Amino acid sequence: MLATAADPVRGLPADGANWAYEVKWDGIRVLADLSEGTLQLHSRRGNDVTAAYPELAAIAGAHPDALLDAEVVVLRGGVPSFEAIAERMHVRDRRRAQALAAAAPATLIVFDVLRLYGVDLTGRPWSERRETLERLAASGHAWQLSPVYDDRDALIAATLERQLEGVVAKRRASRYVPGARSSDWVKLAHRRTQTCLVGGWRRETSDDRRIGALLIGLPAGQGGLRFAGRVGSGLAATAAQDQLTPLLGARRRPSSPFVTAVPREDALGTIWVEPTLLVEVRHLGHTDGGRLRQPVFLGVRLDLPA
Repeated sequence: MLATAADPVRGLPADGANWAYEVKWDGIRVLADLSEGTLQLHSRRGNDVTAAYPELAAIAGAHPDALLDAEVVVLRGGVPSFEAIAERMHVRDRRRAQALAAAAPATLIVFDVLRLYGVDLTGRPWSERRETLERLAASGHAWQLSPVYDDRDALIAATLERQLEGVVAKRRASRYVPGARSSDWVKLAHRRTQTCLVGGWRRETSDDRRIGALLIGLPAGQGGLRFAGRVGSGLAATAAQDQLTPLLGARRRPSSPFVTAVPREDALGTIWVEPTLLVEVRHLGHTDGGRLRQPVFLGVRLDLPA
């Protein structure tokens, strides 16, 4: 179940009697399936990502059967870091995953329970599922619960002060609808981040073996892709280069995938690619022409469907 964006004028619902408020965590959404002493983590695309987080294996023994909706985060200074989790999310090699787990351990923050002891809980109200989840947590210690608050304004102020990603409001009476984007969950993001599609890339001027910039786009309706600018900041790291190089090489195409015009200074020297690769970008808003202002590459999003 996915949240809708808050109305830019009204913001989040303010009725604490009918709505509950949680922190919006800056991590990777997963379903954690506990069954007979095993743990499987699945991304929003349905991919098995268990191998990427070996430090979470202890959760397997917490309960004999449960399906949990959760977020995997890596904390830096007590604050979730998407840059840190981006380095972890695509790793499948056991030794590499263990080394990263030792250097930057992940935490599973759980906010919903969808199945317990073989019983489907999705048709029950959020408030009942939350009570069940809190009882589960009391009998286990392998995960953290996402705290729930009644005071919308206090949580918004606190998350701004701590530089957290935002706040999610959840209707207490809401049922859980798998895969649906529902107005029963409403999100307010403080940080301006955007998931974009890559439509092309340019080589680094000083070293043509390296990626210097990505040409990114956003949906334009009718399946089209609107040009949203060029991002070069954040690409210098070796890890980013190593990850992007094969992904871009496998997607080459002869012409631009953008349905809007790409300025000549951006298109010059561009190697076009099929727009099926998602990347996360931080930015300072949009220009009048629809470009992202001062975009910074944060990581690849193979966990989401293009």
